[in-house]
Amino acid sequence: MKLQKLYERAHRMQDDAMHKYTTHFVKEYDAICIEDLDVKGMLMSHVASKGVHRALFGRFRSYLEYKCKSAGVKLVIANCFYPST
Repeated sequence: MKLQKLYERAHRMQDDAMHKYTTHFVKEYDAICIEDLDVKGMLMSHVASKGVHRALFGRFRSYLEYKCKSAGVKLVIANCFYPST
């Protein structure tokens, strides 16, 4: 029970931080460009899967998409094979 409460607290803290970051980006910028990552492919890699899972890329993108749509901010999603740095 104690461990479950700690996991729930950590989840809520991550969710709160994610909402704060995405809200800041949407309020600060008129257009936002993110790269379309192959998260499922990255999770298959045993080397980076734990870090990718903790980074919550999918949740970040979904929060950013709906907040940009509601605020009228242009969201550009660059292809993962586009030559960018």
